[in-house]
Amino acid sequence: MRTEAKILKWFKYLFLGSMVLILLLVLVKISPALWNRWVTYPQLEKARNELWEKYRKPPQVISMPLYQGAVHSHTFWSHDSRGLLPEIMDGAKKAELQFIFNSDHKRNQLDTFPRGYQGIYEGIIIESGTEHNSGLMVSPFDSTVIDWDRPESEIIREIVESDGLAIYVHSEDEHDWGNQDYQAMEIYNIHTDMKDEKGIFPILLNRLLNPKKYTHWMFRDLYDEQTEILTNWDRLNQNRKIVGVAGVDAHNNQSFRARHLEDEKIEWVGPNADTLVIREANWFDKLLMGEADKYGWAFKWELDPYFNSYNHANNYVYCDTFTNVNIRDHIKLGHLFVSFESLAKGDGFQYFAVNDADSLTAILGDSVNLAAANKLKVLSPFPVKFQLYQNGELIEETEENYEYEYLIRDKGNYRIVARIDLRKEWTPWIYTNPIYVY
Repeated sequence: MRTEAKILKWFKYLFLGSMVLILLLVLVKISPALWNRWVTYPQLEKARNELWEKYRKPPQVISMPLYQGAVHSHTFWSHDSRGLLPEIMDGAKKAELQFIFNSDHKRNQLDTFPRGYQGIYEGIIIESGTEHNSGLMVSPFDSTVIDWDRPESEIIREIVESDGLAIYVHSEDEHDWGNQDYQAMEIYNIHTDMKDEKGIFPILLNRLLNPKKYTHWMFRDLYDEQTEILTNWDRLNQNRKIVGVAGVDAHNNQSFRARHLEDEKIEWVGPNADTLVIREANWFDKLLMGEADKYGWAFKWELDPYFNSYNHANNYVYCDTFTNVNIRDHIKLGHLFVSFESLAKGDGFQYFAVNDADSLTAILGDSVNLAAANKLKVLSPFPVKFQLYQNGELIEETEENYEYEYLIRDKGNYRIVARIDLRKEWTPWIYTNPIYVY
C-alpha cells in the first residue's frame, strides 16, 4: 500500500507539473498579444493623438485639387473575394476615399470590360481592372475585350496606346522591368508586406486577444519598409519615368463568416472566400450565428475589413478635374504621393519646385529644366523628418519640421520621404514621386 501511495503521489506531482508547464507555454504564446493590448497599442494611440494635435494647415501653393483613393482592390468578381458594393462603399466612405481602381482576377481568358463595379457610386469613382496572375494590373478605361492568351508585352502596348493604365503589382516578384510601355509599379503592397511574417498563427492570436479598435495597429505590425523595391524603382527611374503607387490589395477575405441560405441551410466561408461547408444548422451554428447584418452575414470574424485596407495606404493625386480619366492621366504624370493614412492624413502635403522668382515651375512627377528650378520645397501639415533622395541616394535629412527647401545644384531625380516620430521611431509616412530636373 505504501508503494502504491508513493506512485500515486508521483503521478499527482507529474500531473500538476505538466499543467504548470502547459500554462507557462500558453502564457509565452499569448504574452506578445497581451502586451500589445495593454502596453504597445495604447502607447501608439497616445503617440498618434499627440501628433494629430500638432496639425497645421499649410498654405496652398499647388492650385490643383488633391484626390484620395485606392489602387489594387478586389470585389466579388475575383475568385478570392465576396466583396459586394455595400461593404466596399461603407469602407471607402469611412476611409474618405474618392476613387477606387479595382483589380479583379479574370474569370476567362477573354476578359470583357467594363464588368463588375464601374461608375460613380455615392460620389466615389470606381474603375474596373484586372490583376493577371503574372503581376500585371490593367485598367482599360474603355469597352474592350482582352485576350490573355496573347503575349503580355502586346497586351501592355495595346492598353497604353488606347489610353489605359498598365501597372506592375507585387513588385517583390520578377517582371519585365525593361518593358518600355508600362507606366507604373507598386512601391508598397499590403500582401507583399505580409510575406515576411512568421506564419499566420501569431497574427490570428493577436487579433483574437485584441479589440477591434486596434485593428489598424495590427496592420501596422506587418509593416516593413520595402527597401529592395524602392531601390529597384529608383534604378528604373534613371532610364524613364516609372510612377510609384501603393497597392492596398484589398480583398476582405481573411475571415470566418457564416450566412443563411434560401434553402434553410447555412454556409460557412473561410479564408480566401472559400466555402468551408454548407449544411443544415446544428446547435453550434445556432450558438454562434445571430441575425444577419446589412451585408447578409450572421457571424463574422475578420482580419482585413475593407476599411482597414483602404485606410492603411492611400494614393493622393493632384488632378484638375474629378473624373476617372483625369485621375488616370494625372497618375500617369506622377502627380501622386503615397500616404500611410492610418498614421496621419496626407491632405495638404505638397512637393514642388520654384524658380529664382519663387514662382511654381513643377510639382511631383514633372520634368523641369535646371534653369527653371532654383529650389525644391515641401510643405507638411504635420511635423516630420524630411529625407531627400537624388537618383536613389539619400543626400539630405532634416530635423523635425513642417517645411523644407533645398537649393538645386545638379540635374537628377529628386524624391521626398517624410517620416513621423512614433514612440521615438522615425516611421515612413509619405513617399512622393520624383521631380525630374534635367
